[in-house]
Amino acid sequence: MRKQTPTKSARAGRLGYGLMDLFVVAACAITFAAVVGPGMHPASKGPPIALIARDLGTTPGQFQQVADRYLPRRPDGPPTEAQKQQVATILNVSVERLDTVMEKYRPDRLR
Repeated sequence: MRKQTPTKSARAGRLGYGLMDLFVVAACAITFAAVVGPGMHPASKGPPIALIARDLGTTPGQFQQVADRYLPRRPDGPPTEAQKQQVATILNVSVERLDTVMEKYRPDRLR
């Protein structure tokens, strides 16, 4: 007597997954990639701290610490002259040099 091997549809039925289930999983994966993927792009993560620090002659950690304390986040608008003066003094650079580097790495110029 010959033993019968189950068909593909019988194996899928045993696992509890049908063709429609696989389509739903694929659609969810594609949607996830479309929504989360663009947020993973390096340009959307914020300013290139390491490059800015290098151009200013400081370390990324030091620049990040000073920027977090004295420079406003994007929705608050550009930094004031007083804020720029504080950052320049702490980093031991001129305000002009700070302005040049900040202009170079402005978000709308990085694209």
